[in-house]
Amino acid sequence: MDLKQNLTDLANQDFSKFDFTRWNLDGLKLDSQPAALATWIRDVRLSSQPAQAFARGVTVIKAAVLKDLQGQVKQLQQGISSADTELAARTTATQNQIAALKEGMRTAALPPSATPDPESFQVGIKVVEQSSRVSLPGLQVRVFDTRNPKVTLADGTTDATGNAVLKLNKDQTEALSKNNAELATEVLTPDGKSVFSGGQSVVPKLNQAGTLVASIKSSADLAPHLSAGNAVNAQQQELVTALTSRLDALNVHHKDAKDEAQQHLELVQAMIADLQAKPA
Repeated sequence: MDLKQNLTDLANQDFSKFDFTRWNLDGLKLDSQPAALATWIRDVRLSSQPAQAFARGVTVIKAAVLKDLQGQVKQLQQGISSADTELAARTTATQNQIAALKEGMRTAALPPSATPDPESFQVGIKVVEQSSRVSLPGLQVRVFDTRNPKVTLADGTTDATGNAVLKLNKDQTEALSKNNAELATEVLTPDGKSVFSGGQSVVPKLNQAGTLVASIKSSADLAPHLSAGNAVNAQQQELVTALTSRLDALNVHHKDAKDEAQQHLELVQAMIADLQAKPA
């Protein structure tokens, strides 16, 4: 019940037809609760046994108040339960996002894997800075036969995680395998300057995928690529930090809201207990 609004509505009524001698309520537009109160006061005033009429009215009002308070208890309990359910759902969703980001960061630090193809040989290449192990994006990579290093067999560009997957077709693979060739890697800057060559080697075979890792010592030529790799890592970490902070804030907000609702619930329950303990 909004007491302020009820009083405002009462003040705006047209009392020109109100019979103060008979407590006539005809012509007044009152909500059910103000109307019941007004009727009770009228009945007490006009009754030949006002004490009994007053007692009956108190019983009715007490029952109405108890019903209203019990309704509030139910709503508050449902609200607390719903808030707990919502918190659990939002917490799980945020934790899943954090886990996905961390898993993405973990897999990004690994060499790329390729699905074996019976019609080709694929090689996954990972390019990192030697000391920090930070991935280096935007570099040119190529694979070559270690016995004929000037001939490029396949080439590509490292992505944001320093990875590239190169493919040799069936004819290339069969010829290289027949000749017992071994593939190695060369890494070049976008303007064609070689910054790494050789490293571990792999033997190409159809329906297989190999992995090559180029670990390169830092230099001025790698500086922009190292900066880009660090920026990617920082961005991912910032997302994890932001989501973690959001989760913390969510828990704090939920605790404050729940504590407030619980206090309100206990207050209403105490009012109910007090009303029930007192005789009508």
